[in-house]
Amino acid sequence: MHSLIERRASIEALARAVAQSPDGVAVLAWGGEILYANPAWIEMHGYSLQESIGSRIQDLYPGEELERHAAETVSRLSEQDSYEIEIRHHKKDGTPFQAWLITTLLRDESGKPNGFVITARDVTEWNRLRVALENEKTRLEYQYRRQEALASIELAINEPDELQTTLERIVQIATDLLPASGGASILLWNQATETYTISASTVEGQPPYLAARRIRRQGGATRWILDNSQPVVVENTEQDPFSANSILKEFRLQAYAGVPVLAAGTCLGVLYAMEREPRHYHPNDIDFLATLAARAGTAISKVQLYEQLRETNLLLHKQAADLAGRNADLDAFAHSVAHDLKNPLTSIMGYAELLLDDYDLLSNEERLEFLGHIARRSTKMHQIVDGLLLMSQLHSREVQLTAVDMQAIVTEACNRLQESRQQRDAILHMPHEWPLALGYPQWLEEVWANYVSNAIKYGGTPPEIWLGATHCGDDFIRFWVKDNGAGLTPEQQTQLFLPFTRLHTSKQEGHGLGLSIVRRIVEKCRGTVGVESEPGVGSIFWFTLPRAEE
Repeated sequence: MHSLIERRASIEALARAVAQSPDGVAVLAWGGEILYANPAWIEMHGYSLQESIGSRIQDLYPGEELERHAAETVSRLSEQDSYEIEIRHHKKDGTPFQAWLITTLLRDESGKPNGFVITARDVTEWNRLRVALENEKTRLEYQYRRQEALASIELAINEPDELQTTLERIVQIATDLLPASGGASILLWNQATETYTISASTVEGQPPYLAARRIRRQGGATRWILDNSQPVVVENTEQDPFSANSILKEFRLQAYAGVPVLAAGTCLGVLYAMEREPRHYHPNDIDFLATLAARAGTAISKVQLYEQLRETNLLLHKQAADLAGRNADLDAFAHSVAHDLKNPLTSIMGYAELLLDDYDLLSNEERLEFLGHIARRSTKMHQIVDGLLLMSQLHSREVQLTAVDMQAIVTEACNRLQESRQQRDAILHMPHEWPLALGYPQWLEEVWANYVSNAIKYGGTPPEIWLGATHCGDDFIRFWVKDNGAGLTPEQQTQLFLPFTRLHTSKQEGHGLGLSIVRRIVEKCRGTVGVESEPGVGSIFWFTLPRAEE
């Protein structure tokens, strides 16, 4: 009787877990009749419980595409007990969404298949974010190529005899990276004779060094650009307000953008990009073209602007390094999502399938153990997502630094770690008073929580941890956490604060975000981070903050 009560309680607990699952769960008979559907399934698909139970799933969701997915699933389940697939789905009212389905085969006591369990997750928003991330990565890579090209021009400008090579490079870059399907050309203006020469061109069939072409005194695009030092954009020459000139007609060009080549406020000529078909120019295209034209003007007046060129070159290199760093963060982000989220999710799926497949064979203790594993892995996934969201916030958010109550911040951070401290019998030593520093309290709590958490994880047996602060000069305070752990090699120390790396992947689990978040937070607060460690001696993790006036 007692065993029956326990079994009933376990079944009720499992039923509650399935009913409260954020993923849709449905149990199907072998013929496709829906025997059970949890609230998340009902909400996701839009059919009421009465409409769903007893209906065949193929009748509720008709269509050739779904039939094809169903046939593929049945085929795969003939070889394996579980199959995952992502499909395009529709709610009852026709609203489309992307569904990630896990179909698990159910068997009777003799091993004969007698039904299915389908777990469904709406991944529409996740896919949108993934596509947005990929698009942003592509945009940054393209922008990086543009910046890299501009940097190469800067290097050429510093060569005193490379003006023509530089101008030819500019029109080639405009052609390749704008891109300009009809080619690009630079027209240099001679104010004395009121003529121009085409000094560099990628327009097919247009000879460079076309000399002494006289422009119209009024009404023409080139004259307007020279007089006003402003760009002209014509997306279709059939509506050209300046009336398409003979060169455009001669080379069958149907759109163009022209920007002035300026130096010290003087218009030296025009950089044109041209198209074989009508084109809509994005403001970024015109900005890029204007930037190239500015490089042409700089090349022409390189002696007068040498100092300015040096500063611009440094800025471009910094921008290129920043773009490369952002690309690295995007790659690391994708890697973290693909691996760190997949590991606990795989574990959750595994334990859930064991409960579904072998429920009657498991003891109550084993069932509770499996549910505990599922709960812990879910918590881990939640922590990973929180860390990723915080790291994303740190990229863009700026805060006003204020004097902080470090005693309260440290106390709150340590209270968050009460459970892990008790589990490892960790001993903490803290000062009674803290020096006054500038920072942002909510972020600094994360810094202390990460440092103390690592000290508990990787400390001795039991961990003994010292927290403190030291003045370093007149302007900064160094805060530190010392442990009695095994210490770190110099090679390990160099990897600690990089994004998505782990402190001890072979010893402890971790999602590789903590110390990277620490570094970003402290840098946002105008401080630095570091570690002092020696194998066998322990480690001191520290960070600095600006000193606040008492």
